[in-house]
This record gives sequence, structure tokens and C-alpha cells, in this order.
Amino acid sequence: MHTEGLYAGIVSYNPDIKRLKENITAIQNQVPEVVIFDNGSVNVCLVQELILEFGNIELIKSDRNIGIAAALNRLMEWGQLKNYEWMISLDQDSVCDNNYVEKMKPYLTIEAKLGIVAPVIVDRHIGVVGHNPQSDYAHVNTCITSGAFSKISAWNAIGRYDESMFIDSVDFEYCYRMRKNGYGVVQVKNVQLLHELGNSHKKKFLFWKIDVTGHSAFRKYYIARNNIYYPLKHGLWLRFLRGNFRNLGLLVIVILYEDNKKEKIKAIFKGWKAAYQERKR
Repeated sequence: MHTEGLYAGIVSYNPDIKRLKENITAIQNQVPEVVIFDNGSVNVCLVQELILEFGNIELIKSDRNIGIAAALNRLMEWGQLKNYEWMISLDQDSVCDNNYVEKMKPYLTIEAKLGIVAPVIVDRHIGVVGHNPQSDYAHVNTCITSGAFSKISAWNAIGRYDESMFIDSVDFEYCYRMRKNGYGVVQVKNVQLLHELGNSHKKKFLFWKIDVTGHSAFRKYYIARNNIYYPLKHGLWLRFLRGNFRNLGLLVIVILYEDNKKEKIKAIFKGWKAAYQERKR
């Protein structure tokens, strides 16, 4: 049965076509429409061929990569024009259960002023990522965008996604503004979404287990930048200190465990510096 009032939005960028097909197959019978925003993929022709296999998919093509924040804004704009109330945002490699929407739907009305309702994220390689509520559902500070139900009216009210962030921490900054403006950010305990955070794997460092993502230098730049930019933007000084320590951690992980060390280290320092420079403007 289709669920009125909500649709699915998928951001694609050079996707693995087989995994993207799994993603679409899992969600397309649960919602009236699915829209894909392709962020300048080199294999967009394969994405176009794929959607011809389905009847309720629309493709929006960008001729360049405009970032995850801008892509999410375009997907939300699409839903707003069609008078939808909620968007389920999905990364290209996220795969929902067959009854995912039915399981999440009751939580969309638990409070009058909800902004985001999210599942528990399970990474294929490292297990649960982020919060894992102990009760049926819980208010959380942050959640990952993929699999989350985002209310379009709340998105409009708080000022949409911050496109200057491009990628990484976009969802966390968005959640902060949701909560700051009085909208609930809720995570559901018994609904999980299978996801993949790059090529993540765990390594042991002294007494700790750490996640090694293997992200590219391009991605490292934005991780380092936004670890600082986001808390500076909102005057979150403890988070700002944590962001600096996280950047130090990024450097340690690259030095110990990742390849292309020189390129990635340079990108981390460049992103770190950029956040401070932008603060001074």
C-alpha cells in the first residue's frame, strides 16, 4: 500500500549501479514517488537506464557535483512543489526493509512539532553508527540524514540545509538548527537502516577501537573544515574544542592506517585553516 504525504529522495554520485538498484527496489513500492538527484556522476547514463526499469522514478541531473546539502535542498524543493509533507532521504547505498515505511509511519505523529524522525543506522562493516535509543524512541541531538523522514515545513522554517558545508556534518548542523527552533529530532529504536560509510573498518589503537573510513583527500578537507565551521557558526565552544581534537585524530588515523598520506594530511590542514579564515570574514 502506498503511503500518501511522503516520498523518497535519493542523492547519487558515481553510484554502484547494482547497489542503487537494490536501494530503489526496496523503497519504490512503499511510496508514491521516488526522485533521484544525480550530482554530476560520470555514469549518469547508467542511472538513466536503470530508472527506466521502474515506473515511479524521476531523475534530476546536475552537470557538476554541487554537494550533499544543495542536493538535499533540491530534493526538498521538488517535494514542496508537489505538496508532500515528508521526504525520506536516502544515500545511494542505503537499503530499506520491505516494510520500512510502515514501521516508521506511526512515529511521524507522536508530537505536534516534529522535524526529523530517523532510524538506527547499521554500517555493513562497523555496526551501529551514532545513537542507539534504549526506549521505543528517543529525542537525540543528531542523526544521519540517510533513512530519516524530514518534514518539509520544518526545513523551510529553519532555513534549509547549509550549502556552504558541501558534505560532512551537514546533517548534524541541520539537526542543531531543528532543535534550536523547537522541532523534535527523534530516533526510533526498533527500525534499522543498512548503510555503508565509505570503506570503514575498525582498528585497535592502544586501548581504543577506532573507525578508519579511508575517505579521499577531497572528503578529508570538508570533514576537517566542518568540524570547525559548524561550531564556530553557532558559538558552540565545547563542540569547537572537540572539533579541533577530532581533526588531530584525523591526522593520526591517516598517518597510521591510510594510504595517500601526504595528500590527505595536506587536505586536512587546508580545510582546518579554511574554517578559521571564513570565521574572520
